[in-house]
Amino acid sequence: MIQKTIKESGNKILTDLITLDTPGKASVRVIILADPDEHEICFVDDEGFRQLSVPDYPSEAILDRFIQKEASATTDNA
Repeated sequence: MIQKTIKESGNKILTDLITLDTPGKASVRVIILADPDEHEICFVDDEGFRQLSVPDYPSEAILDRFIQKEASATTDNA
């Protein structure tokens, strides 16, 4: 429906409405348009985007631990 409405209005679609699958996670529908100045505008469906953008705090803690470990190793070798 949105794609048809955009085409009928004469606006430019750079990437047709597609569904991007994320294995083990939510799929998200995306359409990319061009504004009059040829800038890209990406529209993403709200539900899928919200499911994919939930913070993963345990992973952040693991990443922080490895960054600190790497920083310590770098200063110890200097």
